[in-house]
Amino acid sequence: MKCLLILVTIIAGTTATRGQLTEYSSSNKGWIPYSELSSLGFSKASLQYVANESDSTFLLMMWDQRPEIKSYFSIKFSSEGNTLHSLYGILLSFFEKENWKNKDYIRVFRLGEEKVSVYKSAMIESKAIVFSTDKGGRIQFTKREVEKLFGSK
Repeated sequence: MKCLLILVTIIAGTTATRGQLTEYSSSNKGWIPYSELSSLGFSKASLQYVANESDSTFLLMMWDQRPEIKSYFSIKFSSEGNTLHSLYGILLSFFEKENWKNKDYIRVFRLGEEKVSVYKSAMIESKAIVFSTDKGGRIQFTKREVEKLFGSK
């Protein structure tokens, strides 16, 4: 009986583990570079896409700025409903004069399967925003970096 209980526990644990982890690699065939944001010789963020029959799927990979984390985090989302343009608009909205002066201006939304929060973060000589996920990924962008990442400049 003990052996059966142990076997069931191992099988259930293996199945649950497989369902919790989904890794997206930009090196998979079909991903096309959209833009890349480099800083000090490494890629700070990149945006790639793959065209599907009905829409496109985007992969936003970002360097996690937390000092204890030395890796990238990513968000995969569909272009359905012009998501890419909407995301760009949300990020740029922080740099508008009236929104920058509003101390309570924070945007929280779902991007793909991730819950994302964006808020202001003052840098020494420029304005910046922090893009963070509920899973803990966090990166800081200036207005120029947002424009470059979304292919505007």
